[in-house]
Amino acid sequence: RDLAVMRARSQGAVCVLGSATPSMETWQNARTGKFRHLSLPERVGGGRLPSVHVVDLREARKKAGRDERGRGVLTEPLITAVDLRLRRQEQVILLLNRRGYASFVQCRECGEVEQCQNCSISLTYHRVTQRIVCHHCRYEAPAPERCLRCGSRDLSFRGLGTEQVERVAAETFPGARIARMDVDTTSGKWAHQQILERVERGEIDILLGTQMIAKGLDFPRVTLVGVVNADVGIHLPDFRASERTFQLLSQVAGRAGRSALGGEVFIQTSLPEHYAVRAAVEHDFEAFARRELAEREKPRYPPWVRMANVVVSSPDQRLAAEAAEGAASWLRALLARWTASRGGALRGGTSTGGTSLDGTPRGVASRSG
Repeated sequence: RDLAVMRARSQGAVCVLGSATPSMETWQNARTGKFRHLSLPERVGGGRLPSVHVVDLREARKKAGRDERGRGVLTEPLITAVDLRLRRQEQVILLLNRRGYASFVQCRECGEVEQCQNCSISLTYHRVTQRIVCHHCRYEAPAPERCLRCGSRDLSFRGLGTEQVERVAAETFPGARIARMDVDTTSGKWAHQQILERVERGEIDILLGTQMIAKGLDFPRVTLVGVVNADVGIHLPDFRASERTFQLLSQVAGRAGRSALGGEVFIQTSLPEHYAVRAAVEHDFEAFARRELAEREKPRYPPWVRMANVVVSSPDQRLAAEAAEGAASWLRALLARWTASRGGALRGGTSTGGTSLDGTPRGVASRSG
């Protein structure tokens, strides 16, 4: 995006940034007049936006057990909606933005969690290949039969991934033709296109997958979208987590009802009151943007400031921490001198100085190498 803007400026050309869910930086540029804002309030073809329903997973799990239909993965309202579409010979999209079968493997005896040998994250269990995989560095190993710490065979596969949703969907809707689209199923040449062509020909009843199915797809017979768990990613240690959640929910909701058949969306979440979820339900980008900009203003996150992220890495965690603290101290002193040399303020009282945030461990820290 930034490269396109700079290229257009240097060539005297017009750069058009088109999105139903623009970034907060782009939206702020439009609000302040740096960009010209053009609104397209009508859907292509004059279709209506789909109606969106929220299913509170906290309440649903109280009512349903793991042995019931859907196994606690698909709630009764969503199951009923899918059944209706299958009877009508319409198509369904199910989204879960986490691949694999289970997020981690944990020993019930000692609590040990299988972790990557290279990274500080848990290994994801893939049932199809019977492997545990690091989705960060691609380290993998055979799925364990015993706990490496205490030797117990009492292992629990926790968390939810697209493989598990596929299995539950096949059990819940035994006659349905199901395709899964994620990195694991589209790694082969043309695999991505072949799945989409099968959906277009009507050979697939339920398409489930990660974020790659959330935007750019236009299938007239898709009348239902189900978000299996909207909370994936919403609590990541990233100031853009809410923005990305809203964008993903809005984009996948837009896959439903792209024809005269109309559309419906069910969002399963344990956080129905979260402003990103509420704004997606109401198809209200501006309401989300107002709240998100307010949330970022006090802690001084973009677009209120420009932020540079300096990553210090080392095989030795202690050395990395010392180097990071040394760099932070040097930067604080530099910023103080720079501010003082400019009188400390711009017109209107805005500080010319930057802010150096305290160092924090990376979300994925290296363990070796």
